[in-house]
Amino acid sequence: MALAILEGAMVALPRPEALTHITRLRSPAWSILLPGAILLGTFGVLALPPMASALVLLGLIATPLLAFVAALTVVRGNRGRLLLAVVVGTIFAAMSNGWVGELAGNMLTALGCLALGAALVRLIPRRWLPLGVLSMCIVDVMLLALGVGESAGGLLANAAAHFHAPVLTRADAGPISVDYPDLVLAAVLGCTVAGSRMQRGAAWLVTVLAGAYGLLLPAAGALPATVPIALAFVLVRWGPLPQRRRALAPQMP
Repeated sequence: MALAILEGAMVALPRPEALTHITRLRSPAWSILLPGAILLGTFGVLALPPMASALVLLGLIATPLLAFVAALTVVRGNRGRLLLAVVVGTIFAAMSNGWVGELAGNMLTALGCLALGAALVRLIPRRWLPLGVLSMCIVDVMLLALGVGESAGGLLANAAAHFHAPVLTRADAGPISVDYPDLVLAAVLGCTVAGSRMQRGAAWLVTVLAGAYGLLLPAAGALPATVPIALAFVLVRWGPLPQRRRALAPQMP
């Protein structure tokens, strides 16, 4: 349930004007990045196992920097306090073990994913965004069904274990984890509805769907975490309440 709350918070936190200055670079080609991230993180790691260590190292370096970007431009709230939270979180993630370090690492990872999610929402044209979101979910489901997704995840977990540093390529809550691409998808939804009357409702919807979906884990063992986020995206965008969709439409980038 802790990870479901984290994903819901990622939908509730973005401000509507985040990273608007990069919209001049908008192109349908950016939508390939959503399913492409999962494909690269799966088949790239399986084909070149050393790539797992490279991805873990990339997350360790890039995520704190992206977290600073999110604190400055993406997340609602006082920027000074947000920057201080990122600094303190980085210190605790690097120096603390147990639940304190895990919580700090989750915060940094979520903020880093919010920066990427905001960038993708600005770069992908509105009509192409559903294609990217749904194709990412379909790819995730297929790879896990074929067994290759779990194999690649194991390689990444083994690579992370060799680093004497926080793991910033996923969010953890005990034995349960949500990977970076899944959190980016939650950020994409949050930045899509940012500033609309649907934002708070979408945050609650993601929390409920992800929490209920997580109850299936004891029986299933591993599940594609993109499913509840993609379902929430569909319900928000094409839900049964037309007046809410009309209220949302002017706000969506």
